Amino acid sequence: MRLAATFSCPSDGSRPRLCLRQRPGRLPAVALVAILVLGALPSGALASGLLELYKRAEEVDPNLKRSEKERVIADLQEDQAKAGWFPRLTGQASRSRTTQTQIISGRPETTEKYTQDQYNVTLTQPIYSGGRNWLALDIAEITQEQADATVSGSRQELMIQVAQAYFDILNAREEVDLAEREVNRVDEHLDRAQAQFEVGTGDIVGVREAEARRDQANTRLIRARNALNTAKQRLRQLIRRPVPELDGVEEVNLLAPDPGTPEKWVERALDANPQLAQTRTELSIARKNAELARRERWPQLSAQAQYSKVEGGSFITQDEQTSASLQLEWPIYQGGEVSARADIEDTRAAQTRLQLDDQQETVRVETVQAFYDWESAMEEVRSLRAQVRSAETQLEAIQTGFEVGRRTSVDVLDAQQEYFAALQSLAEARHRYLVSRLQLKAASGVLSLADLRSANRQLAN
Repeated sequence: MRLAATFSCPSDGSRPRLCLRQRPGRLPAVALVAILVLGALPSGALASGLLELYKRAEEVDPNLKRSEKERVIADLQEDQAKAGWFPRLTGQASRSRTTQTQIISGRPETTEKYTQDQYNVTLTQPIYSGGRNWLALDIAEITQEQADATVSGSRQELMIQVAQAYFDILNAREEVDLAEREVNRVDEHLDRAQAQFEVGTGDIVGVREAEARRDQANTRLIRARNALNTAKQRLRQLIRRPVPELDGVEEVNLLAPDPGTPEKWVERALDANPQLAQTRTELSIARKNAELARRERWPQLSAQAQYSKVEGGSFITQDEQTSASLQLEWPIYQGGEVSARADIEDTRAAQTRLQLDDQQETVRVETVQAFYDWESAMEEVRSLRAQVRSAETQLEAIQTGFEVGRRTSVDVLDAQQEYFAALQSLAEARHRYLVSRLQLKAASGVLSLADLRSANRQLAN
């Protein structure tokens, strides 16, 4: 038994498909090579998915890189704060050369030159700093938490940007696909209308209407291609390389939000939203800085050991000294500087508190809206599935009526336009549903790679 490859053109206007059927003859060499090559390619080699593109964007995104550098700086600030407890050792060395001239009445002038070297080593160990070292360490640790929240927020923001750009391309690509199909269907209808006019069963109005619809369809196709190119540029900006062929969405599994009430999601958002976490840590830092400013009034106690040595001089001597002491430093009056710094930090903390309250309300509204967007997109997909089936049935009925003379050319063209519009709306609703799931997770601060993987599983090569 031998196989041969043939192309069949479906009646719904979709693209021809390669199919195999049994008939005598040899398999064409081109088809055989194509089958072997396609069979040898690994899964996903022909197109890129959402998760893969996010990983590419993560490697080059400047905002994420800056956030990660901020985290490194926060670690270094902790080391800097801990240094306040450790001893400090300083050394000093100097050499001086002196020329001394003596003029005494009645005696000849004398000039003496000598060199003197001085060495000094001081060891200082802080004993008590009024709690300022502890406060500095607390601020450093809070800064680390703030940097962690910044990194998390940057990652989640990048996930949303990549997902939105990805599905914008799918929307535009679907629009181009449907526009091409509509052009083909209108051309086919125009041919039939002209044929009917030539044999006397149609009129010129139907021909002119079909020509006008063909021009409209070509215009939509031009706009759709331009929108596709624009969408690709937005994704290219994120991944810093040409956009590969993308996996599309054939169908989606509709899942309701879990938990199923917006109040539960708001609770998550108020607790985990990265933007709120950053502002909370900023508020804590401002309060710690205010306390740190007040501690400038507190005394400081340190122990000091010193060794000094002097060599040379006018009498060529050598002098060594060793000393140990306790030093207490207590600021008494500094012209109001300490109070001013404390007041500035208190005001800054109050300002941050107001900002936090405003952000909490914004996050609350955005989370509730994202919740209802998810539910709305889910119901919209269900509704549009039924609408597409109805539009397809209506188109087939009107097409049959046109062929027997009971429907006009305008009826057919209107039905075709409604059918393709329903298909486009359904594709956009599927993409909107997947994006809305990610947006709700991001608004709640819990968006992760697992959510991207879940969305990626909805894509088909």
